[in-house]
Amino acid sequence: MRLVLCLTAGLLALPAKGAAQNGAADSARSTRAGVYTMEQAARGSELYALQCVSCHTAATHTGPAFVAKWQDRALWELFAYMHSEMPKSDPGSLSDSEYLVLLTYLLKMNGMPPGLEALPGDSLALKKIRIDFKPIDPSNDR
Repeated sequence: MRLVLCLTAGLLALPAKGAAQNGAADSARSTRAGVYTMEQAARGSELYALQCVSCHTAATHTGPAFVAKWQDRALWELFAYMHSEMPKSDPGSLSDSEYLVLLTYLLKMNGMPPGLEALPGDSLALKKIRIDFKPIDPSNDR
């Protein structure tokens, strides 16, 4: 958990689009590729109901402002933001695994498909996954 706090502090110094604009996440795997499991998202849904819904409606995490802020950024940036800022009453008070399942639930709420493998919680893996709200174009898959 201390490692996440240290890395989070470093991320807060990044510009608004952070690593994605500098190419770190541009060639990364997309959240449209199925980067979490349904089981993770189900656990995240339960935790969201207990920890988040009193301050945030689902629309807070799925609307145009949310999409505009997070599109094309590394998934790690959203994880780090959640970890450093939420819950508002006690930021950083959840475990890394709790923040991770909440992240998977946010992906599910935004229509990202589940996959067969669980989303890993390590920063290197999350930095290689680009948040992508746009549907996959099957014509580009040739």
